[in-house]
Amino acid sequence: MAFAPRSLVSKPPLWRRAAFWVGAGAVAFCAAIAYFLISALLTPDNAGGGNQQQLEMSRIVGQGARGNQIGWRFSADSSDISTDGMVTTYHHVRNATYFLHGAPAFKLTASNLTLDLRTQNYTGYGGVHIWSVRKNDLEDIKTTTVAWNNPLQLLTCPEPVHVRYKGYEMTSARLTWNFLTGESSLGQTSIHANG
Repeated sequence: MAFAPRSLVSKPPLWRRAAFWVGAGAVAFCAAIAYFLISALLTPDNAGGGNQQQLEMSRIVGQGARGNQIGWRFSADSSDISTDGMVTTYHHVRNATYFLHGAPAFKLTASNLTLDLRTQNYTGYGGVHIWSVRKNDLEDIKTTTVAWNNPLQLLTCPEPVHVRYKGYEMTSARLTWNFLTGESSLGQTSIHANG
């Protein structure tokens, strides 16, 4: 049996060898991506139950500044803080005071108040009562839900609201009130004069 000399055995051309390795690399890359995608989809979600800790506090007193002046102050019975620390819900909020130019302007009570620390926006719900301690403002607002947009200084009551102003009682479907401009907007409203 005779063997062909080594120099006579044909090798695949260089472009075929390069194509083989590029193809093999592409297959390996796609397999790795598929593995990570499938393992991510099959990984169970974190139950979020007993393993995560949520910070709870009681007998809360809080205060915040606007520039170098006091901006707000409040007290609450207790609070729950989200696991990322960015959202806090205060329970049985009372003695909440909003300050304008360092002086008390409005007070608020609510069953619950949720504050987003990133924006300083809050939502109050459950027996919300806001009243003015200054003259010439809306004297009294009662509703079930109120939202405060801090950057816009805009108060929104999206649900029916009862307003008292200069001897008049009003019931409105909704209310928005810009604290910077003093402008307000009401939904469908009925007005009653006090006796």
